Amino acid sequence: MATAFPAIDADGHILENPDEIRRYMDGPFKHRPTPLWPGNYQPWDTDLEGKIEAPYGYDRGLPAKRQVDIWNRILDDHEIEQAVLFPTGSGHIGKLQELDFAAAVARAINTHFANDYQTDRLHPVGVLPMRDPQAAAGEVEHATKELGLKGFEVVTDGLAFGLGDPFFDPIYEAAEAFGATIGIHGTRHWAHEWGAGKLKTFAEVHCYGFPAGILLNFTSVMCQGVPVRFPNLRLAFLEIGATWLPYYLDRLDEHWEKRGEEEMPHLKQKPSDLFRESTIKVSIEGKETLLRETVDFVGAEHLVYATDVPHWDGEFPENLEEIRATDVIDDNEKKAILRDNAEALFAL
Repeated sequence: MATAFPAIDADGHILENPDEIRRYMDGPFKHRPTPLWPGNYQPWDTDLEGKIEAPYGYDRGLPAKRQVDIWNRILDDHEIEQAVLFPTGSGHIGKLQELDFAAAVARAINTHFANDYQTDRLHPVGVLPMRDPQAAAGEVEHATKELGLKGFEVVTDGLAFGLGDPFFDPIYEAAEAFGATIGIHGTRHWAHEWGAGKLKTFAEVHCYGFPAGILLNFTSVMCQGVPVRFPNLRLAFLEIGATWLPYYLDRLDEHWEKRGEEEMPHLKQKPSDLFRESTIKVSIEGKETLLRETVDFVGAEHLVYATDVPHWDGEFPENLEEIRATDVIDDNEKKAILRDNAEALFAL
């Protein structure tokens, strides 16, 4: 029997293979032997020597065709209509200091995603050379118009400024003009930028690093008035859950009340009200105990569901079944969170 609550996955993942990307490299960098993006500084054992297994036999090194087959099975088995697939490693091209190389790698990655992963049900999002906003804006236009990509991942580390800074305005102008979604995605890579170098285990770094990077950039986006300056921009904050929103919007409100006129000149209303009126989306986790309070505070229209497949810390499929079965949110809220909000966010 079909579920009453079909889903759209707003944040699944690709485990991209650099060798497959290299087939699309062109120009002077075609035969360059270096890595395509910077790696992680620490050799963490993310899978605990194989104790943590990915679902459906998903593993690093799988070719794109195998990954597409796995994703089609996941959608079929769990009544998920469509999935938006984010990169796992290649989003880190934003750290590349060679601007021409970064632009060439972004073009190759996006072409690979479009040609080898994109179907009528699977929607890979691209990457951008974030240190060169003009080149990134050009890639937004190319990848949306020529390749059909729905959006782009921006990871929270390795950036010159917080993502509300006018430095990034050309990217937001292009995304708004061409209907592309910007998905600001948590990461633990390079989390030493916000103090994770003081921690000793992967669990500590991963637990702390994802929220720290998201909160830094959420602060910048809200205080610098990105939702005011780009009201039609499709924007999402992904992979740390959503129940931080009441606490943090309250905190932003406090600072706006005391310092907003001088230091948040774009905000004519408190940040919590601006967020409620915006189209910003935030992905939820399946076991957030304060989900009801968060829905009451910001509204269900701001929340989307994500599987996070095939990452080690994902709770799929249990998280999907829990949301479908819970009585904490009502049926209309379930439909919005599980499907309708993601459809709107990515213009599916």
